[in-house]
Amino acid sequence: MIGVPRPRISSAAVGRVTGRLHEKSLTWRLLAVLVVLLVVALTLTSLATSAIMRRYLVDRTVEELRTAAAPVAERVLPQYMNRKNDIDVPSTYVVSFMNTAGRPVATLVPSGIDAESVPDMPRLTTRDARVSSAEPFILSSPNASSPAWIVVAGQMSNASGTYAVATSLAGVEQAINKTIAASFTVSMLLVLGCVFIGWIGFRRAFRPLRTIEDTAAAIAAGDLSRRVPETRAHDEVQSLSRSINAMLAQIEESFRIREAGEQRMRRFVTDASHELRTPLATVRGYAELYRQGAASSPEQTAAAMSRIENEATRMAGLVDDLLTLARLDNARPMNMSVVDLTVLSADAVQDARARDREREIRLLSIDDGDIVPTEVVGDEARLRQVVTNLVANALSHTPAGSPIEVAVGIHQQRARVEVRDHGPGIEPEVASKVFERFYRNDPARGRKPSGGYGLGLAIVAGLIEAHGGRVGVAPTPGGGATFVFELPTAANSNTKAEPPASQTETPATRARRPVRRLLTPRRHNTGGTDG
Repeated sequence: MIGVPRPRISSAAVGRVTGRLHEKSLTWRLLAVLVVLLVVALTLTSLATSAIMRRYLVDRTVEELRTAAAPVAERVLPQYMNRKNDIDVPSTYVVSFMNTAGRPVATLVPSGIDAESVPDMPRLTTRDARVSSAEPFILSSPNASSPAWIVVAGQMSNASGTYAVATSLAGVEQAINKTIAASFTVSMLLVLGCVFIGWIGFRRAFRPLRTIEDTAAAIAAGDLSRRVPETRAHDEVQSLSRSINAMLAQIEESFRIREAGEQRMRRFVTDASHELRTPLATVRGYAELYRQGAASSPEQTAAAMSRIENEATRMAGLVDDLLTLARLDNARPMNMSVVDLTVLSADAVQDARARDREREIRLLSIDDGDIVPTEVVGDEARLRQVVTNLVANALSHTPAGSPIEVAVGIHQQRARVEVRDHGPGIEPEVASKVFERFYRNDPARGRKPSGGYGLGLAIVAGLIEAHGGRVGVAPTPGGGATFVFELPTAANSNTKAEPPASQTETPATRARRPVRRLLTPRRHNTGGTDG
Protein backbone atom coordinates (compact mmCIF):
# COMPACT_ATOMS: atom_id res chain seq x y z
CA MET A 1 0.00 0.00 0.00
CA ILE A 2 1.40 3.35 -1.06
CA GLY A 3 1.15 5.95 1.69
CA VAL A 4 -0.18 9.37 0.88
CA PRO A 5 2.27 12.11 2.01
CA ARG A 6 0.84 14.15 4.85
CA PRO A 7 1.00 17.94 4.55
CA ARG A 8 3.47 19.57 6.90
CA ILE A 9 3.09 22.98 8.50
CA SER A 10 6.42 24.74 8.73
CA SER A 11 7.54 26.16 12.06
CA ALA A 12 8.15 29.49 10.32
CA ALA A 13 4.48 29.71 9.35
CA VAL A 14 3.41 28.88 12.89
CA GLY A 15 5.82 31.50 14.18
CA ARG A 16 4.41 34.13 11.85
CA VAL A 17 0.84 33.41 12.94
CA THR A 18 1.82 33.40 16.61
CA GLY A 19 3.81 36.59 16.20
CA ARG A 20 0.92 38.38 14.54
CA LEU A 21 -1.39 37.22 17.31
CA HIS A 22 1.01 38.46 19.98
CA GLU A 23 1.22 41.84 18.26
CA LYS A 24 -2.45 42.38 18.98
CA SER A 25 -3.79 43.67 22.26
CA LEU A 26 -5.19 41.37 24.91
CA THR A 27 -8.70 42.58 24.05
CA TRP A 28 -8.32 41.52 20.42
CA ARG A 29 -6.83 38.18 21.37
CA LEU A 30 -9.66 37.43 23.76
CA LEU A 31 -12.17 38.49 21.12
CA ALA A 32 -10.49 36.15 18.62
CA VAL A 33 -10.70 33.27 21.09
CA LEU A 34 -14.33 34.15 21.81
CA VAL A 35 -15.22 34.20 18.09
CA VAL A 36 -13.47 30.90 17.41
CA LEU A 37 -15.17 29.19 20.34
CA LEU A 38 -18.52 30.69 19.39
CA VAL A 39 -18.21 29.64 15.73
CA VAL A 40 -17.20 26.12 16.72
CA ALA A 41 -20.04 25.87 19.22
CA LEU A 42 -22.63 27.21 16.76
CA THR A 43 -21.36 24.96 13.98
CA LEU A 44 -21.56 21.87 16.16
CA THR A 45 -25.00 22.93 17.35
CA SER A 46 -26.22 23.43 13.77
CA LEU A 47 -24.82 20.09 12.64
CA ALA A 48 -26.36 18.30 15.59
CA THR A 49 -29.69 20.04 15.05
CA SER A 50 -29.68 19.19 11.34
CA ALA A 51 -28.84 15.56 12.02
CA ILE A 52 -31.56 15.23 14.63
CA MET A 53 -34.09 16.98 12.41
CA ARG A 54 -33.14 14.82 9.40
CA ARG A 55 -33.54 11.66 11.43
CA TYR A 56 -36.92 12.82 12.66
CA LEU A 57 -38.22 13.78 9.20
CA VAL A 58 -36.96 10.56 7.61
CA ASP A 59 -38.56 8.47 10.34
CA ARG A 60 -41.83 10.32 9.94
CA THR A 61 -41.73 9.89 6.13
CA VAL A 62 -41.05 6.16 6.51
CA GLU A 63 -43.89 5.79 8.96
CA GLU A 64 -46.28 7.62 6.64
CA LEU A 65 -45.11 5.49 3.69
CA ARG A 66 -45.65 2.26 5.60
CA THR A 67 -49.16 3.30 6.50
CA ALA A 68 -50.10 4.48 3.01
CA ALA A 69 -48.30 1.94 0.74
CA ALA A 70 -50.80 -0.94 0.74
CA PRO A 71 -53.99 1.20 0.54
CA VAL A 72 -52.51 3.28 -2.30
CA ALA A 73 -51.51 0.18 -4.28
CA GLU A 74 -54.88 -1.53 -3.76
CA ARG A 75 -56.73 1.63 -4.86
CA VAL A 76 -54.58 2.34 -7.91
CA LEU A 77 -54.38 -1.26 -9.26
CA PRO A 78 -58.10 -1.56 -10.29
CA GLN A 79 -57.88 1.78 -12.06
CA TYR A 80 -54.82 0.60 -13.94
CA MET A 81 -56.45 -2.74 -14.80
CA ASN A 82 -59.56 -0.96 -16.17
CA ARG A 83 -57.32 1.13 -18.42
CA LYS A 84 -58.46 4.41 -17.05
CA ASN A 85 -56.71 7.46 -18.38
CA ASP A 86 -57.14 9.49 -15.23
CA ILE A 87 -55.61 7.29 -12.52
CA ASP A 88 -55.85 8.75 -9.01
CA VAL A 89 -52.23 8.45 -7.77
CA PRO A 90 -51.25 10.58 -4.73
CA SER A 91 -48.97 13.41 -5.79
CA THR A 92 -46.06 12.34 -3.54
CA TYR A 93 -46.00 8.62 -4.37
CA VAL A 94 -44.74 6.55 -7.32
CA VAL A 95 -46.45 3.16 -7.66
CA SER A 96 -44.95 0.16 -9.47
CA PHE A 97 -46.55 -3.25 -10.12
CA MET A 98 -44.64 -6.52 -10.70
CA ASN A 99 -45.90 -9.86 -11.98
CA THR A 100 -45.44 -13.10 -10.09
CA ALA A 101 -41.94 -13.39 -11.59
CA GLY A 102 -41.01 -10.04 -10.08
CA ARG A 103 -40.66 -8.15 -13.34
CA PRO A 104 -42.02 -4.56 -13.32
CA VAL A 105 -45.10 -4.32 -15.55
CA ALA A 106 -46.10 -0.74 -14.84
CA THR A 107 -44.81 2.34 -13.02
CA LEU A 108 -47.26 5.12 -12.32
CA VAL A 109 -45.68 8.57 -11.81
CA PRO A 110 -47.81 11.59 -10.78
CA SER A 111 -47.64 14.62 -12.97
CA GLY A 112 -45.86 16.70 -10.33
CA ILE A 113 -42.83 14.37 -10.20
CA ASP A 114 -39.98 14.36 -12.75
CA ALA A 115 -39.97 10.88 -14.29
CA GLU A 116 -36.22 11.08 -14.94
CA SER A 117 -35.55 11.34 -11.22
CA VAL A 118 -37.55 8.15 -10.44
CA PRO A 119 -35.27 5.14 -9.90
CA ASP A 120 -35.81 1.84 -11.69
CA MET A 121 -37.50 -0.68 -9.47
CA PRO A 122 -35.65 -3.93 -8.83
CA ARG A 123 -37.15 -7.40 -9.33
CA LEU A 124 -39.39 -8.06 -6.36
CA THR A 125 -40.88 -11.55 -6.12
CA THR A 126 -43.21 -12.70 -3.38
CA ARG A 127 -40.29 -14.55 -1.86
CA ASP A 128 -38.14 -11.44 -1.62
CA ALA A 129 -37.46 -10.50 2.01
CA ARG A 130 -38.22 -6.88 1.23
CA VAL A 131 -41.68 -7.93 0.17
CA SER A 132 -42.42 -10.38 2.92
CA SER A 133 -41.22 -8.06 5.71
CA ALA A 134 -42.54 -4.86 4.20
CA GLU A 135 -39.40 -3.12 5.51
CA PRO A 136 -38.54 0.13 3.72
CA PHE A 137 -35.36 0.38 1.65
CA ILE A 138 -33.63 3.20 -0.17
CA LEU A 139 -32.98 3.58 -3.89
CA SER A 140 -30.74 6.21 -5.38
CA SER A 141 -32.05 8.51 -8.06
CA PRO A 142 -30.57 8.12 -11.55
CA ASN A 143 -30.10 11.88 -11.47
CA ALA A 144 -27.09 12.50 -9.24
CA SER A 145 -28.41 15.89 -8.19
CA SER A 146 -31.75 14.46 -7.03
CA PRO A 147 -32.41 13.07 -3.55
CA ALA A 148 -32.81 9.37 -2.82
CA TRP A 149 -36.12 7.53 -2.64
CA ILE A 150 -37.66 5.40 0.10
CA VAL A 151 -39.49 2.31 -1.11
CA VAL A 152 -41.96 -0.03 0.63
CA ALA A 153 -42.90 -3.29 -1.21
CA GLY A 154 -45.63 -5.85 -0.57
CA GLN A 155 -47.78 -8.62 -2.08
CA MET A 156 -51.06 -7.82 -3.75
CA SER A 157 -54.12 -9.08 -1.91
CA ASN A 158 -55.25 -11.18 -4.92
CA ALA A 159 -51.80 -12.81 -5.17
CA SER A 160 -51.44 -11.52 -8.72
CA GLY A 161 -48.03 -10.05 -8.05
CA THR A 162 -46.23 -7.49 -5.94
CA TYR A 163 -46.21 -3.74 -5.65
CA ALA A 164 -43.69 -1.06 -4.67
CA VAL A 165 -44.63 2.40 -3.45
CA ALA A 166 -41.83 5.00 -3.37
CA THR A 167 -41.59 8.55 -2.11
CA SER A 168 -38.79 11.08 -2.58
CA LEU A 169 -36.71 12.58 0.24
CA ALA A 170 -36.70 15.92 -1.59
CA GLY A 171 -39.04 17.44 0.98
CA VAL A 172 -36.77 16.30 3.79
CA GLU A 173 -33.66 17.69 2.10
CA GLN A 174 -35.43 20.96 1.38
CA ALA A 175 -36.47 21.34 5.02
CA ILE A 176 -32.93 20.53 6.18
CA ASN A 177 -31.40 23.06 3.79
CA LYS A 178 -33.79 25.78 4.96
CA THR A 179 -32.96 24.94 8.57
CA ILE A 180 -29.22 25.15 7.87
CA ALA A 181 -29.62 28.47 6.06
CA ALA A 182 -31.68 29.95 8.90
CA SER A 183 -29.21 28.61 11.46
CA PHE A 184 -26.29 30.13 9.56
CA THR A 185 -28.01 33.52 9.39
CA VAL A 186 -28.86 33.49 13.09
CA SER A 187 -25.34 32.30 13.95
CA MET A 188 -23.72 35.14 12.01
CA LEU A 189 -25.94 37.70 13.69
CA LEU A 190 -25.17 36.11 17.05
CA VAL A 191 -21.41 36.17 16.39
CA LEU A 192 -21.53 39.83 15.35
CA GLY A 193 -23.59 40.72 18.41
CA CYS A 194 -21.24 38.82 20.71
CA VAL A 195 -18.21 40.51 19.13
CA PHE A 196 -19.75 43.94 19.71
CA ILE A 197 -20.82 43.17 23.28
CA GLY A 198 -17.52 41.40 23.98
CA TRP A 199 -15.52 44.39 22.71
CA ILE A 200 -17.38 46.75 25.00
CA GLY A 201 -17.27 44.31 27.93
CA PHE A 202 -13.56 43.56 27.58
CA ARG A 203 -12.68 47.24 27.35
CA ARG A 204 -14.69 47.99 30.48
CA ALA A 205 -13.20 44.98 32.28
CA PHE A 206 -9.63 45.93 31.30
CA ARG A 207 -10.03 49.61 32.13
CA PRO A 208 -8.51 49.03 35.63
CA LEU A 209 -5.55 47.32 33.94
CA ARG A 210 -4.93 50.44 31.88
CA THR A 211 -5.17 52.44 35.10
CA ILE A 212 -2.63 50.09 36.68
CA GLU A 213 -0.37 50.60 33.68
CA ASP A 214 -0.61 54.39 34.02
CA THR A 215 0.07 54.13 37.76
CA ALA A 216 3.11 51.93 37.17
CA ALA A 217 4.45 54.46 34.65
CA ALA A 218 3.98 57.29 37.16
CA ILE A 219 5.75 55.29 39.86
CA ALA A 220 8.60 54.48 37.47
CA ALA A 221 8.91 58.22 36.92
CA GLY A 222 9.41 58.70 40.67
CA ASP A 223 5.92 59.41 42.03
CA LEU A 224 5.72 56.80 44.80
CA SER A 225 2.53 58.32 46.19
CA ARG A 226 0.40 57.15 43.24
CA ARG A 227 -2.11 54.38 43.92
CA VAL A 228 -4.45 52.26 41.83
CA PRO A 229 -8.09 53.29 42.33
CA GLU A 230 -10.12 50.58 44.04
CA THR A 231 -13.82 49.83 43.66
CA ARG A 232 -16.28 47.63 45.50
CA ALA A 233 -15.98 44.87 42.92
CA HIS A 234 -14.64 41.50 44.02
CA ASP A 235 -13.10 40.31 40.76
CA GLU A 236 -9.52 39.37 39.98
CA VAL A 237 -8.63 42.83 38.68
CA GLN A 238 -9.69 44.50 41.93
CA SER A 239 -7.82 41.84 43.90
CA LEU A 240 -4.75 42.68 41.82
CA SER A 241 -5.31 46.40 42.45
CA ARG A 242 -5.48 45.88 46.20
CA SER A 243 -2.35 43.72 46.15
CA ILE A 244 -0.48 46.32 44.08
CA ASN A 245 -1.56 49.13 46.42
CA ALA A 246 -0.38 47.12 49.42
CA MET A 247 2.95 46.49 47.70
CA LEU A 248 3.28 50.16 46.75
CA ALA A 249 2.56 51.21 50.33
CA GLN A 250 5.31 48.91 51.58
CA ILE A 251 7.72 50.15 48.92
CA GLU A 252 6.95 53.79 49.73
CA GLU A 253 7.36 53.10 53.44
CA SER A 254 10.65 51.30 52.79
CA PHE A 255 11.93 54.23 50.74
CA ARG A 256 10.79 56.65 53.43
CA ILE A 257 12.53 54.65 56.14
CA ARG A 258 15.67 54.33 54.04
CA GLU A 259 15.70 58.04 53.27
CA ALA A 260 15.13 58.90 56.93
CA GLY A 261 17.90 56.50 57.90
CA GLU A 262 20.26 58.01 55.37
CA GLN A 263 19.47 61.49 56.62
CA ARG A 264 20.09 60.41 60.21
CA MET A 265 23.31 58.72 59.17
CA ARG A 266 24.54 61.79 57.29
CA ARG A 267 23.68 64.04 60.22
CA PHE A 268 25.19 61.54 62.64
CA VAL A 269 28.43 61.23 60.69
CA THR A 270 28.67 65.01 60.30
CA ASP A 271 28.14 65.65 64.00
CA ALA A 272 30.40 62.79 65.08
CA SER A 273 33.23 63.97 62.83
CA HIS A 274 32.80 67.50 64.16
CA GLU A 275 32.86 66.34 67.77
CA LEU A 276 35.92 64.16 67.24
CA ARG A 277 37.81 66.87 65.40
CA THR A 278 38.38 69.04 68.50
CA PRO A 279 39.82 66.38 70.85
CA LEU A 280 41.87 64.88 68.04
CA ALA A 281 43.31 68.30 67.22
CA THR A 282 44.10 68.81 70.90
CA VAL A 283 45.88 65.45 71.18
CA ARG A 284 47.78 66.08 67.96
CA GLY A 285 48.79 69.57 69.08
CA TYR A 286 50.18 68.45 72.43
CA ALA A 287 51.93 65.51 70.77
CA GLU A 288 53.64 67.86 68.30
CA LEU A 289 54.66 70.18 71.16
CA TYR A 290 56.20 67.23 72.95
CA ARG A 291 57.94 65.99 69.79
CA GLN A 292 59.33 69.45 69.03
CA GLY A 293 60.67 69.79 72.59
CA ALA A 294 58.43 72.70 73.55
CA ALA A 295 57.57 70.92 76.81
CA SER A 296 61.07 71.09 78.20
CA SER A 297 60.39 70.86 81.92
CA PRO A 298 58.86 67.86 83.69
CA GLU A 299 55.91 70.01 84.74
CA GLN A 300 55.16 71.01 81.13
CA THR A 301 55.51 67.42 79.97
CA ALA A 302 53.16 66.23 82.71
CA ALA A 303 50.62 68.93 81.78
CA ALA A 304 50.77 67.95 78.09
CA MET A 305 50.35 64.26 78.91
CA SER A 306 47.47 65.10 81.24
CA ARG A 307 45.67 67.03 78.49
CA ILE A 308 46.25 64.19 76.03
CA GLU A 309 44.90 61.71 78.56
CA ASN A 310 41.84 63.87 79.29
CA GLU A 311 41.02 64.27 75.60
CA ALA A 312 41.51 60.52 75.01
CA THR A 313 39.15 59.83 77.90
CA ARG A 314 36.56 62.18 76.43
CA MET A 315 36.90 60.52 73.00
CA ALA A 316 36.49 57.11 74.62
CA GLY A 317 33.30 58.35 76.28
CA LEU A 318 32.04 59.65 72.94
CA VAL A 319 32.78 56.33 71.25
CA ASP A 320 30.97 54.48 74.04
CA ASP A 321 27.94 56.71 73.57
CA LEU A 322 28.04 56.18 69.81
CA LEU A 323 28.19 52.41 70.30
CA THR A 324 25.22 52.57 72.65
CA LEU A 325 23.16 54.49 70.08
CA ALA A 326 24.26 52.09 67.34
CA ARG A 327 23.07 49.14 69.43
CA LEU A 328 19.74 50.88 69.95
CA ASP A 329 19.44 51.50 66.21
CA ASN A 330 20.13 47.82 65.53
CA ALA A 331 17.62 46.75 68.21
CA ARG A 332 20.08 44.47 69.98
CA PRO A 333 18.38 42.08 72.43
CA MET A 334 18.53 43.20 76.04
CA ASN A 335 18.81 41.13 79.21
CA MET A 336 15.32 41.55 80.61
CA SER A 337 14.68 40.91 84.29
CA VAL A 338 12.69 42.39 87.16
CA VAL A 339 14.40 45.67 88.14
CA ASP A 340 13.63 47.92 91.12
CA LEU A 341 13.82 51.55 90.00
CA THR A 342 13.91 52.64 93.64
CA VAL A 343 17.22 50.83 94.11
CA LEU A 344 18.65 52.31 90.90
CA SER A 345 17.55 55.80 91.94
CA ALA A 346 19.07 55.39 95.41
CA ASP A 347 22.38 54.27 93.88
CA ALA A 348 22.37 57.24 91.50
CA VAL A 349 21.74 59.62 94.42
CA GLN A 350 24.60 58.08 96.40
CA ASP A 351 26.97 58.37 93.42
CA ALA A 352 25.97 62.00 92.86
CA ARG A 353 26.55 62.84 96.52
CA ALA A 354 30.02 61.35 96.28
CA ARG A 355 30.70 63.37 93.14
CA ASP A 356 29.44 66.71 94.54
CA ARG A 357 29.53 66.79 98.34
CA GLU A 358 28.50 70.47 98.46
CA ARG A 359 25.13 69.88 96.83
CA GLU A 360 21.92 68.71 98.47
CA ILE A 361 20.70 65.63 96.56
CA ARG A 362 17.62 63.84 97.92
CA LEU A 363 15.66 60.69 97.14
CA LEU A 364 11.89 61.22 97.41
CA SER A 365 8.66 59.35 96.83
CA ILE A 366 6.72 60.38 93.75
CA ASP A 367 3.61 61.04 95.86
CA ASP A 368 5.45 62.56 98.86
CA GLY A 369 4.76 59.41 100.88
CA ASP A 370 7.00 56.55 101.92
CA ILE A 371 9.59 55.30 99.47
CA VAL A 372 8.51 51.85 98.24
CA PRO A 373 9.92 49.37 95.72
CA THR A 374 9.08 50.25 92.11
CA GLU A 375 9.56 47.13 90.01
CA VAL A 376 9.61 47.01 86.21
CA VAL A 377 10.76 44.48 83.62
CA GLY A 378 13.87 45.75 81.83
CA ASP A 379 17.61 45.61 81.33
CA GLU A 380 19.11 46.62 84.67
CA ALA A 381 22.35 47.99 83.20
CA ARG A 382 20.47 50.10 80.64
CA LEU A 383 17.97 51.46 83.14
CA ARG A 384 20.80 52.29 85.54
CA GLN A 385 22.43 54.20 82.69
CA VAL A 386 19.19 56.15 82.17
CA VAL A 387 18.96 57.28 85.79
CA THR A 388 22.69 58.03 85.95
CA ASN A 389 22.58 60.12 82.76
CA LEU A 390 19.64 62.18 84.01
CA VAL A 391 21.32 62.88 87.36
CA ALA A 392 24.63 63.67 85.63
CA ASN A 393 22.80 66.05 83.29
CA ALA A 394 21.32 67.87 86.29
CA LEU A 395 24.77 68.14 87.94
CA SER A 396 26.36 69.50 84.75
CA HIS A 397 23.78 72.15 83.92
CA THR A 398 22.86 73.67 87.26
CA PRO A 399 24.81 76.09 89.45
CA ALA A 400 26.98 74.65 92.20
CA GLY A 401 25.08 74.17 95.43
CA SER A 402 21.59 74.12 93.85
CA PRO A 403 19.54 71.16 95.13
CA ILE A 404 18.49 68.12 93.09
CA GLU A 405 15.65 65.72 93.90
CA VAL A 406 15.13 62.24 92.47
CA ALA A 407 11.51 61.13 92.93
CA VAL A 408 10.47 57.52 92.27
CA GLY A 409 7.25 55.56 92.67
CA ILE A 410 3.99 54.43 91.06
CA HIS A 411 1.89 57.08 89.33
CA GLN A 412 -1.38 56.13 87.60
CA GLN A 413 -0.39 52.44 87.54
CA ARG A 414 2.95 53.18 85.85
CA ALA A 415 6.46 53.29 87.30
CA ARG A 416 7.71 56.88 87.26
CA VAL A 417 11.07 58.53 87.93
CA GLU A 418 11.56 62.32 88.07
CA VAL A 419 14.92 64.12 88.27
CA ARG A 420 14.22 67.70 89.40
CA ASP A 421 16.80 70.44 89.35
CA HIS A 422 16.58 74.13 90.26
CA GLY A 423 18.90 75.62 87.68
CA PRO A 424 18.30 78.09 84.84
CA GLY A 425 15.71 75.85 83.20
CA ILE A 426 14.95 75.12 79.54
CA GLU A 427 13.20 77.39 77.09
CA PRO A 428 9.93 75.96 75.68
CA GLU A 429 11.27 75.98 72.11
CA VAL A 430 14.31 74.03 73.28
CA ALA A 431 12.42 71.42 75.32
CA SER A 432 11.28 69.57 72.18
CA LYS A 433 14.87 69.20 70.93
CA VAL A 434 16.84 68.19 74.02
CA PHE A 435 16.45 64.46 73.25
CA GLU A 436 17.92 64.81 69.75
CA ARG A 437 21.40 63.51 69.10
CA PHE A 438 24.24 66.00 69.44
CA TYR A 439 21.83 68.74 70.45
CA ARG A 440 23.25 71.28 72.92
CA ASN A 441 21.64 74.43 74.17
CA ASP A 442 24.30 76.88 73.07
CA PRO A 443 24.82 78.65 69.73
CA ALA A 444 28.51 77.75 69.49
CA ARG A 445 29.47 74.14 69.10
CA GLY A 446 32.61 74.36 71.15
CA ARG A 447 32.47 72.90 74.60
CA LYS A 448 34.33 73.25 77.83
CA PRO A 449 36.82 70.51 78.47
CA SER A 450 34.40 68.88 80.85
CA GLY A 451 31.37 69.40 78.57
CA GLY A 452 29.39 66.60 77.01
CA TYR A 453 28.61 65.85 73.40
CA GLY A 454 24.81 66.04 73.43
CA LEU A 455 24.33 62.26 73.41
CA GLY A 456 23.32 61.56 77.01
CA LEU A 457 19.66 62.55 76.68
CA ALA A 458 19.44 60.92 73.24
CA ILE A 459 20.60 57.68 74.87
CA VAL A 460 18.01 58.14 77.62
CA ALA A 461 15.22 58.58 75.06
CA GLY A 462 16.36 55.59 73.00
CA LEU A 463 16.63 53.28 76.02
CA ILE A 464 13.25 54.27 77.46
CA GLU A 465 11.54 53.85 74.09
CA ALA A 466 13.22 50.45 73.69
CA HIS A 467 11.60 49.48 77.00
CA GLY A 468 8.18 50.64 75.80
CA GLY A 469 8.17 53.73 78.02
CA ARG A 470 7.79 57.49 77.67
CA VAL A 471 10.22 60.30 78.42
CA GLY A 472 9.76 64.06 78.66
CA VAL A 473 10.83 67.34 80.23
CA ALA A 474 8.91 70.29 81.69
CA PRO A 475 9.59 73.26 83.99
CA THR A 476 10.13 72.70 87.70
CA PRO A 477 7.89 74.86 89.90
CA GLY A 478 10.05 77.75 91.13
CA GLY A 479 12.58 77.38 88.30
CA GLY A 480 14.60 74.56 86.84
CA ALA A 481 13.88 71.47 84.78
CA THR A 482 12.26 68.15 85.61
CA PHE A 483 13.20 65.18 83.45
CA VAL A 484 10.76 62.31 83.84
CA PHE A 485 10.28 58.86 82.38
CA GLU A 486 7.58 56.25 82.83
CA LEU A 487 7.60 52.49 82.29
CA PRO A 488 4.97 49.77 82.67
CA THR A 489 5.14 48.16 86.07
CA ALA A 490 6.24 44.55 86.33
CA ALA A 491 2.67 43.54 87.17
CA ASN A 492 1.26 45.26 84.06
CA SER A 493 4.13 44.59 81.67
CA ASN A 494 3.64 42.41 78.62
CA THR A 495 7.37 41.75 78.51
CA LYS A 496 8.69 38.59 80.09
CA ALA A 497 11.79 38.61 82.23
CA GLU A 498 13.88 37.29 79.33
CA PRO A 499 14.98 38.60 75.91
CA PRO A 500 11.60 39.46 74.35
CA ALA A 501 10.65 39.41 70.70
CA SER A 502 9.86 43.12 70.83
CA GLN A 503 13.53 43.87 71.44
CA THR A 504 14.64 41.98 68.34
CA GLU A 505 12.59 44.04 65.93
CA THR A 506 14.35 45.41 62.88
CA PRO A 507 15.40 49.04 62.55
CA ALA A 508 12.76 49.47 59.86
CA THR A 509 9.91 48.31 62.07
CA ARG A 510 11.17 50.32 65.03
CA ALA A 511 11.44 53.40 62.85
CA ARG A 512 7.75 53.03 62.00
CA ARG A 513 6.87 52.89 65.70
CA PRO A 514 5.93 56.41 66.84
CA VAL A 515 8.31 58.10 69.27
CA ARG A 516 6.45 58.66 72.51
CA ARG A 517 7.20 61.75 74.55
CA LEU A 518 5.78 62.51 77.97
CA LEU A 519 4.71 66.12 77.43
CA THR A 520 3.16 66.71 80.85
CA PRO A 521 5.35 65.46 83.68
CA ARG A 522 3.87 65.45 87.14
CA ARG A 523 6.20 68.25 88.24
CA HIS A 524 7.01 70.90 85.66
CA ASN A 525 10.55 71.91 84.79
CA THR A 526 13.12 73.96 82.81
CA GLY A 527 16.66 72.76 83.57
CA GLY A 528 19.87 71.88 81.70
CA THR A 529 20.27 70.35 78.27
CA ASP A 530 23.18 68.07 77.64
CA GLY A 531 24.08 64.53 78.15
